[in-house]
Amino acid sequence: MSDNKKSSLKDFFKKPLINPDSDYMKYSGIGVQLAATILIFLFIGIWLDKQLDTKFIFTLALTVLGFSGGFYSFYLSVKKLNDKKKNKK
Repeated sequence: MSDNKKSSLKDFFKKPLINPDSDYMKYSGIGVQLAATILIFLFIGIWLDKQLDTKFIFTLALTVLGFSGGFYSFYLSVKKLNDKKKNKK
């Protein structure tokens, strides 16, 4: 019986907690990518404003650009995942 417990315990620890192919992981990765894109453009804008001694022009412009580009990428990724999901069914 102890050998059976070891085997099941070993299998339990080998199994991943979250399936990497699950929809939750795919969609959360897209959200993280969107947030990272916006933040990167925001920080570049802040840095440029400090270097060029402008008030907030680059921060605002690059944040809007980062949001637009990131959201477009987000839209395309979600559309692609939904199309794959429809084709599976």
